[in-house]
Amino acid sequence: MSLRKRIIINAGSNWASMLVAAVVGLVLVRIILRDLDAAGYGVWALLATGLRYPMILERAFVLAINRFVAFYRSDIKELNRFVSASFIILTALAILTVAAMTLLSFVISDIFSAITPEFERDARIACILVGITLAFKMLEASFSGTLQGCQYYTRYNGVVITANLLRAVLTIGLLVFWKSIIAVQLAFGITAAVSALLMFIVARRSIADLRVNARLINKETLRELWRYTSHSFARSGSSIFMYSTMALLVGWAGTAAHVTVFDIASRIPGFVRGFLAATQVVFLPAVSDLWAKGRIEAIKAVIKKGTRISSVLACALLLLLFIFTEKILALWLKGAVPEGTVWVMRVLIISVLPGGLFEIWLPALVGIGHLRGLTIASIAAALIAILMELILLRGFVTVPMAPAIALVVVLWAKTGLWLPLYGLHKLGIRPYEYLKDSLYQPLAASIVSIAIIWVLNSVLLKGTVHWLVMLVLATLIVTASFTVISLRKETVDLIVTVRKRFRSEQEYKI
Repeated sequence: MSLRKRIIINAGSNWASMLVAAVVGLVLVRIILRDLDAAGYGVWALLATGLRYPMILERAFVLAINRFVAFYRSDIKELNRFVSASFIILTALAILTVAAMTLLSFVISDIFSAITPEFERDARIACILVGITLAFKMLEASFSGTLQGCQYYTRYNGVVITANLLRAVLTIGLLVFWKSIIAVQLAFGITAAVSALLMFIVARRSIADLRVNARLINKETLRELWRYTSHSFARSGSSIFMYSTMALLVGWAGTAAHVTVFDIASRIPGFVRGFLAATQVVFLPAVSDLWAKGRIEAIKAVIKKGTRISSVLACALLLLLFIFTEKILALWLKGAVPEGTVWVMRVLIISVLPGGLFEIWLPALVGIGHLRGLTIASIAAALIAILMELILLRGFVTVPMAPAIALVVVLWAKTGLWLPLYGLHKLGIRPYEYLKDSLYQPLAASIVSIAIIWVLNSVLLKGTVHWLVMLVLATLIVTASFTVISLRKETVDLIVTVRKRFRSEQEYKI
C-alpha cells in the first residue's frame, strides 16, 4: 500500500472514531446534566477532568511505544522488548494511581469549594473510581501504542468505537436506576476495563509473535524507553497538566456551576482539537519511517501536505462553530444553556485554531527526534498558562473565562508562532515557501467563506430564514469555497479516478 493511501485510510479511521466519540460525548453530557443538575454535573466534571494527571504517563508511553514500534516493526524481538518494558512499568504505575486516588478521596472535599457537603460522600467514592478508570487506561497504553506504531489504525479505532458505544449504554442504563455521580463514573470505569482487554486481544491477533515477557527486558531497552518517554512525559504531559490544573483552579476558586460552564464550553472545542490531533498523529509513523530511510525531501512534502489538510479541516470547522455557537449550544442542551457558556466557548474555539494550523509539526518533529526544544516549550507554555489563569482569577474576568483567555494567549504564542518557526528552521524550509504551499489556500478560502456568509446574513437573509437553514447554507458555502480554492487538485484527481474506473467498467461490460 502506498504511503499516501495508508495515511488517508488511517486518518479516515481516526475521523470515524472521533465522530463516534463526539456524538457519544455530546449525548452523555446532556443526559448527565439533566439527571444530576448543574451542581452534580460540576462536581463530577471536576473529578473526571481535573484529576487526569496519571494520563500524562499513559500519553507518554503511547507516543514512545508508537515511535519504537514504527522503528522496529520488522524486528519482533526488539519490538517485544519495548512493549514488555512499557507494560510492566505501567502496571506498577497503575497500582500507585489507585492508591494515590484512594488517599486523596479523604481530603478532596476540603480542597475544592465546588464540592459542597451534600456531595462529599459521593465525591469520595467517585474519586476512587476515577483512579481505577485511569489505571485501566494506563494498562491499555502499551497495546494501543503498538497498534498505532504498526499503523493498524482501523483496528485500534474499532476498539475505541466499541468502548465509546459501551460507555454510552452503561451510563444511560445506570442513570435510569441511580442518579448519582458514582453511577456515571462506575460506567466509565467498567468501559475502561473492557477497552483495555479488547486492545490487548486485538494487538495479539494483529501482530504475529507479540508477547509480554519480563525476561526480555534489559538495561539498554529501559534506557532508550526512558529517554523517549521522559520527553513525551514532559511534552504531552505538560498539555494534560495544563488542562487539568486549569479545570481544578475553576473548582478551587469558583462554584460547581462555574465548573459546569467551563466544562460544557470546553466539550465541542475539545472534540475538534482531538479530531485534528487524530488527523495529525497518523503522520508520526510515516515521518519516522522516512527519517530512518534518509528521505528528507519526502518528509518536507508530507509536512506541507499534512499542514494543508489539517488547516482546511480546522478553518472550516471552527468557522462554522464560531458563527453558530449560541444556536448549537441551545439545540444541544435543549435551551438550558448555563449563563456565560456562549462566550467562553467562542474564546476556546479561538484557542483551538493554532493547533489546527500548525500542530502537524509536533508529530513530525517527534518522528525525526527533535525532542528537547518541544519539551522545553511545552513545559513553559503550561506554567505560563496556569500563572496567567491565577492572575485573571483575581477578579479581572469571570471564573470560567479566566482559563479560556489564558489558553488563547499561550497557545497562539507557542503553537501558532514558535512551533512552526522551530520546525521550519530544523528542516530548512523557507517560511514563504511553506506559507505558499500549505497555508495560503486554506486562509484564502476562509476569507472568501466569511465574506459570502456575511453578505447572505446581513443583506439577503437577515431575519427571514431559520438558523438551521442558514447553517446548511453556510456549510455548503464553506465546503464549496475550500473545495474550489484549497482542494482543487485533490478534487480533480478524485473526479479523474472515478471517471477512469467508470469507463473501465463500461468497457468490461461491453
